[in-house]
Amino acid sequence: MMTISKPTRAFIIAAAWTAGAALATEAAGVPGANPGDEALTCDEIYAQGMAESQRDRQEREKKRQQMKAEQMGTAALVASAVATGGATAPIAQKAAEADADRTMAMLGTPPQTNPRLDRLKQLYAQKQCVRK
Repeated sequence: MMTISKPTRAFIIAAAWTAGAALATEAAGVPGANPGDEALTCDEIYAQGMAESQRDRQEREKKRQQMKAEQMGTAALVASAVATGGATAPIAQKAAEADADRTMAMLGTPPQTNPRLDRLKQLYAQKQCVRK
């Protein structure tokens, strides 16, 4: 039986700890990475990706519904201005301009990517996963 000296044991333990810390730091430095990502199976990666996609769709739908409600409010103000013979026209015009400004700002902003979904796609490709 081979015995390992104390300094050698300490070196082995330090090396193992450093390697583990490096792996944890590597995962932490990658946008969207979670600890344990490398151990995920293809099915787990796919399931998490689908969940992330669903959350993104729900967020987009929520934003779309909010914009629709704001536009309906603006349309009601414009209809009110027409019905009252222009008495509320300045208010309706300001609301329409604000609505147009919001729409233009939204169109000028590139869609935000989901770092977690991007990471899952990367893992899926690295592991050469194929959907059956």
